Amino acid sequence: MHAKLGCALIGILFLGAGEATDAKKETAKFQGTWELSALTFNGDEEKLKFKIAFKDDEGVVKGNDKVADEYAKIKFKLDPAGKLKNIDITVTGGTQTDSAMKGIYEFKNGELHICAKVFGDGRPSEFSAPEGSNIVLLVLKKVP
Repeated sequence: MHAKLGCALIGILFLGAGEATDAKKETAKFQGTWELSALTFNGDEEKLKFKIAFKDDEGVVKGNDKVADEYAKIKFKLDPAGKLKNIDITVTGGTQTDSAMKGIYEFKNGELHICAKVFGDGRPSEFSAPEGSNIVLLVLKKVP
């Protein structure tokens, strides 16, 4: 009985370690500077220019004073285990400090797509930001 329980616990520990390794691998893909290619919020395409420099699990917004004033620094946590990969973002600098956003992300055709609920609870279930949803869809391209 004790041997079976021990094997089960070891299996759970290895499974959890695999998830942590996957999150670390995904976090490594974020590293570097990404430039905004497209942004849609509440169904409207916004004409903004800014960059996000990622290091470890943090990001710094540069290049647009209005966006940087609100979201100067962020911290993120990834959960790549599901069909849709989850990202939880906490604003750590700027006027929106301590705001939290739940989202999804994907790497597609050399771009990073992040879709997140900016205001309110819940997490997007697809990569779109329809009118009235309080969802933002960012498309970022890595700066060489």
